[in-house]
Amino acid sequence: MKIKIAVVLVVTALCMVVALWGLELDAALSALASARWSLLLPVMLLYLAAHVLRAWRLQLLVGHNVPYKRIFAINTIGFLAINVVPLRLGELVRPYLLMEREGVPFGRSFAAIVLERLLDLTLLLFMLLGLSLVVDLPESGIQVAVSGSSVDVVEAGQVAAAVVVGAGMVFGLLLVLVGEPAIRLLEKLPLGKKLGGFTRRFREGFLDLARQPLRALGLLGLSALVWAVTVSAVGLCMAAFEGLPVGIGPAWATWTITISGMTALPTAGFFGAYELFCRAALSLWGVSDSLAATFALVLHLTQFGFIVGIGGYFLVVEGMGLRDLVVKIPPEA
Repeated sequence: MKIKIAVVLVVTALCMVVALWGLELDAALSALASARWSLLLPVMLLYLAAHVLRAWRLQLLVGHNVPYKRIFAINTIGFLAINVVPLRLGELVRPYLLMEREGVPFGRSFAAIVLERLLDLTLLLFMLLGLSLVVDLPESGIQVAVSGSSVDVVEAGQVAAAVVVGAGMVFGLLLVLVGEPAIRLLEKLPLGKKLGGFTRRFREGFLDLARQPLRALGLLGLSALVWAVTVSAVGLCMAAFEGLPVGIGPAWATWTITISGMTALPTAGFFGAYELFCRAALSLWGVSDSLAATFALVLHLTQFGFIVGIGGYFLVVEGMGLRDLVVKIPPEA
């Protein structure tokens, strides 16, 4: 685990160097001085709206009688963990808190998190496939240097999202159709009782959606609303800086390419990867290196600061500390 974290930190540092290469301090300070900081408040309100919707979606996915305010608190702490714990191990914090504090079986809550991510990846795939409809993409795509070679982040993101979404749907279907016989066989193995119980509850989450297709469509629509609110916040932040393109197309492209890079390269706190891919997106409009890097940092820090702020508040309310976020992660993860 220590070696993995060390590798992530090294990659994070390298990405930050590449992302900030060519940044001129005078140009960055000028961009910051001329920015319309009055737009920061509505941007933060949109971030809050996105979290309200995400918590509502998680409540529907969990399917237990957990009060919304408890789901909201646990969800904000979980997102704090995702942003401060390397390797996306923070994803395990929400299932553990739901189990410990609200009595939701771990398998059931973990299934809810997996379904949540599949919904987000489905929307990401849609956003990537629709990218050429809202902006003019160069024939060579959007090239980002990774490990000495260039990768078209749009094409790579489309392939990766399609593979994960497809595999997730196939796995869910198999789990629904032949899951119970396989679980009974699993329970006969050493430690099979615990693993079988976990898998059975995991299966229940998929079964609920399979039995209620309209609910599944509603969750997909709610996910689309989450993304629409987030893209609106990104667009509003772009409007605060002189020299950046404005409108739904630029906001759509900037956020889609940025989130694709963050998903593919989960650096510590997403620093480095976030700035690198956000800057690559802005190259579509010929934005200068200094302005692109400055905006990427500001956009990232506003999101990171909001998540740390609201997550930290509920962390204190729950009587927890940052160390507890790591304790909730099993050593073998």
